[in-house]
Amino acid sequence: MVQRIIILLAEAGIVLSCGRPATVLERGGWDEAVYERLCNLLENAPEHAYAVFDCDNTSIRHDVSICLMIYQIENLRFASAPASRFLSGIEDTAIPLAGLGGMTAADMGSALAREYEGLESLLEEGLSLDTVRTTPLYLDFRAQFLAFYEAIAEEYDYGTFCLWMPALLEGMTTEEAAALGRESLDYWLSFGKVWDETWISPDGTFQATAEKGLVVPQDMKNLYRALDRRGIDVYICSASAEWLVELLACDPDQGFGLPPEHVFGIRLATGKQVIPRYREGYVQPYMEGKVDCIRRLIAPGHSPGTPLLVGGDSQGDLAMLTEWPDLPVGLIMDRGQQGAIRELADSPDPRFLCQPVTPVQE
Repeated sequence: MVQRIIILLAEAGIVLSCGRPATVLERGGWDEAVYERLCNLLENAPEHAYAVFDCDNTSIRHDVSICLMIYQIENLRFASAPASRFLSGIEDTAIPLAGLGGMTAADMGSALAREYEGLESLLEEGLSLDTVRTTPLYLDFRAQFLAFYEAIAEEYDYGTFCLWMPALLEGMTTEEAAALGRESLDYWLSFGKVWDETWISPDGTFQATAEKGLVVPQDMKNLYRALDRRGIDVYICSASAEWLVELLACDPDQGFGLPPEHVFGIRLATGKQVIPRYREGYVQPYMEGKVDCIRRLIAPGHSPGTPLLVGGDSQGDLAMLTEWPDLPVGLIMDRGQQGAIRELADSPDPRFLCQPVTPVQE
């Protein structure tokens, strides 16, 4: 009799999971306590509610901007180099960079520009890209470039860092940049995993970690769909370039199928070509800017104005996770981050859920 009931339920499209119908939220790899709270949230969501998620390392595994930078390095795709000397977006280039022997951003930019010119010459001489990648010149270039990236993240304010990465596309038209972004996403998603590589220059002077691969976890796809089924509007608020996040987040197959107007990210000045300058009059959504973005551009379309759910993973998401005292649920994707985000994840405050991120790399 029980078996017959199960068959009838299955034929009716009702699948039971931990006592809850899968139409609420598929169980997947959610931590049990997190799963129960998310289901309760979905079942009791008020009308006109909305949820806001970070993109990189929250909605997806790894970072779309970092992956695009790695793709540019590995394929030598910098349109304006060495003219820009990889310094676009950095106002003060005279700051000594930690761990680089006192070199400044200007020193690093000039050194990288010289090496890039040499690599372009090798390609013009007829060497294949695969062959060029085996040369000491290339191995030094890629390690030095990533060491420069890490130093910028360490020494400069977050606003400079967030501008520098999309500014690496300077010299391209917006169409060329979009095509390159699409190439990068398709390439990294094709591996179905994320992993890290250590890049060391031949003489050992420079060493840095290259983060590779992109994964859109099925659990996050399921959560986005569950929110949509309950009539909850879903938004992404990211410190990556908005157009790049849209390429993935708005894709109904590879991403989440979000409408473009529900994606907010870094916006550069408008032009036919990539302009390495922030767009005026727009709240750039990094750090506290994420809160301003939500308050000014998202919340006015909803009542109440407080998000139902906010999801993040790092210090950059701390402000939007803690801004609203009446926030029902803050979802923290725990990938071992330290500092204030660790304290929040470990706090006894019942509003915050901590979802361990299981490594997917080999």
